[in-house]
Amino acid sequence: MKWEFILQGGLVSKTLKAEVIYTGYQIEEIKVTGDGISIIAQSNRPLLMAIERNYPITWKLIQGEIKGDADFNRITKELEKHLLQQDKTAAPKNASMAFTPVKISA
Repeated sequence: MKWEFILQGGLVSKTLKAEVIYTGYQIEEIKVTGDGISIIAQSNRPLLMAIERNYPITWKLIQGEIKGDADFNRITKELEKHLLQQDKTAAPKNASMAFTPVKISA
């Protein structure tokens, strides 16, 4: 999934491109590129969706460099905004479908 977003930063705003490059049961990696930025951010959003908890998403900078934590936080907030909007428009998923049911014996 690819999308673009505008990162507001004082007097200058940048148009960045984002792409989900990996999604597993526990983590998700998103590549963000743009003017002077090329990073890969990792989140635990799939795990939080699977266990159906409303905890804040944890983000890590896996690859690339960013000038400061404030810039990384602004980027992750924009990513979360888009991903949550996609989740609302997508068909509801049953989180328990991601795991294999276990047979219970007496």
